[in-house]
Amino acid sequence: MADYTTNFKDFKQSASQSDKFASFFVFLFWPLLGLILSFKHYKFKNSVNVFWFFNIFVGLTFGLFDGADSARYISQLEKLHVKSNYSLYEFWNYLISEGSGTVDIVQPLINFLVSRVTDNGYFLFGVYGLVYGFFYSRNVWYMINKIKGKVKVEAFAFLVLFAFLLPFWSMNGFRFWTATHIFFYGIVRYFEGDRKGLFFIILTLFVHYTYVIGVGLFLGYLIIGNRIVLYFVVYIVSIFFSFVNLEFVGQYVENLPVNVKERSASYLNEEYAEEYFAADVDRNWYIKYKFDFIKTLVASSFIWIFFARLKLIRQHPMMLKLFCIGLIFMAFANFVASVPSMLRFYLIGFMCVTLMLFLFFQLLKFKRRPDWYKFASVFFVFTYCLAELRAGFDFLTLATVIGNPFTTELFDKSITLIKFIK
Repeated sequence: MADYTTNFKDFKQSASQSDKFASFFVFLFWPLLGLILSFKHYKFKNSVNVFWFFNIFVGLTFGLFDGADSARYISQLEKLHVKSNYSLYEFWNYLISEGSGTVDIVQPLINFLVSRVTDNGYFLFGVYGLVYGFFYSRNVWYMINKIKGKVKVEAFAFLVLFAFLLPFWSMNGFRFWTATHIFFYGIVRYFEGDRKGLFFIILTLFVHYTYVIGVGLFLGYLIIGNRIVLYFVVYIVSIFFSFVNLEFVGQYVENLPVNVKERSASYLNEEYAEEYFAADVDRNWYIKYKFDFIKTLVASSFIWIFFARLKLIRQHPMMLKLFCIGLIFMAFANFVASVPSMLRFYLIGFMCVTLMLFLFFQLLKFKRRPDWYKFASVFFVFTYCLAELRAGFDFLTLATVIGNPFTTELFDKSITLIKFIK
């Protein structure tokens, strides 16, 4: 039987002042070791900030190269830096004009502010890491703070999985993935009764314009409520049917403002879609199927919970809300799967369901899953994390691994880890 009295409070561990700051001092001399120590002493108050600072350090040592999103961000920075007399007022007027070619606010504004100081791309990505890392670190530590006593095997697997869904190197796609972390940050706080969470949910509209869809889905959830059976049925249907195609979305976008239409043109281009879906053909199997592994694990887990443990979920409002909103986003992404850019919304639903599974296995007491499930959860998560880490080697550098804030200029940061290994 389950323990229905489980309290979802954060579990803190006392520590001396020297212990609280030990990993921070280590970070200054070897950031990677400081990061490791922050996880070892995860209950200490300062550990989450060491994790945050490591994101900044990753930005300062990021592997910048042509063809990546980072190259476009740096090109924007360099163009703005040349215009030394360009005022914030002039830039703002340009930003909101039809000719700007953008509908986002946060990333262009960061670029402008940094350009007043430097045209250094590493400094820009350090600032990106500052913003991205704040929300990423808080999202991971939200889960960590729920741990009381020994971490259960299944819960640990889902914690690690969550940390690798949008890791450090995802700041390469700063706009959308930062918006995703902010959106998730807002959701969990709103679900816990903190109305300030709504501010962060709305903030995503200024980080990436497509989050008007995310906010719309969230508002739909608030109106309909926790109708988990309905959402589950819709999700199952969405697996087999995709009702929305490029042509339909393209016709809708034609009626939107010029900036939105121009910004969305590349996403809705049929050639782009063909290249996107064809890109998997030449990839190694562990890259091609890495997400399929964990989709299978997560889907089989919450399907089992739905049919065998739904009563438990209904008795814990936080889990119920996460389950519902997760199903909504995953179902939406399935329905619009033919539009490549829309598939990214699957991840916000996936993050919510992953958190729900972590809480379920860590905080509730019930007859445990068989050993084969523990093995499967560890195996699938381990395989995914290895594949994701390999992808990270394209953006992390030797300076990230063995350098520190005082030695970054001694390294050739154009050599990423994958280049160094090869």
